[in-house]
Amino acid sequence: MRRIGCGLGAAVSVGALLSGCGGFEKSVYDIELNAEELSAVPFHCQNGSEGRGDAWDLVAQQRWTITEGDLSDTQMEVPGFYRTRFHGDTGVSDDVPYLIGGTSSSAGPFQFLAIDSGADEETSYSYAHRFVIEGDSLEADHIRGFFETRTTWSSWMSEGWCASRVSFTGRRVNE
Repeated sequence: MRRIGCGLGAAVSVGALLSGCGGFEKSVYDIELNAEELSAVPFHCQNGSEGRGDAWDLVAQQRWTITEGDLSDTQMEVPGFYRTRFHGDTGVSDDVPYLIGGTSSSAGPFQFLAIDSGADEETSYSYAHRFVIEGDSLEADHIRGFFETRTTWSSWMSEGWCASRVSFTGRRVNE
């Protein structure tokens, strides 16, 4: 009798694993970037300077899709204009979504990060674009967080970093 119970329990466990019961698969959110921050983006720098910079030319209402990755990680699809706005002309149309790798779906806060680099004749740069969803679920009806871009530079004359941040809220959409 004991063997049958264990076998049945194992079969149920394997069945649950194969069917993906209870696991995160996909969430779609209508996002609203903070309009006030978007029009004069708050920044702070390594040297202690802070304030509000130029407006970011981003659409305030967007749709983001978060999916499960291959290795218990996540991936977020945001509009392609993020690629153009922060990486320049990459030869990829803004109509093509920008895919950004993320952290595990099991515990928050959740982060999605894209890193790029560049250089001119005198200075090298790195750019980190981080999307943070605060909270403990990627399946919540409402989310909030921020998008931050951080530029780090190094030259023979100076080095440092500055970061700019815009907050957002989102509402889950059933597709």
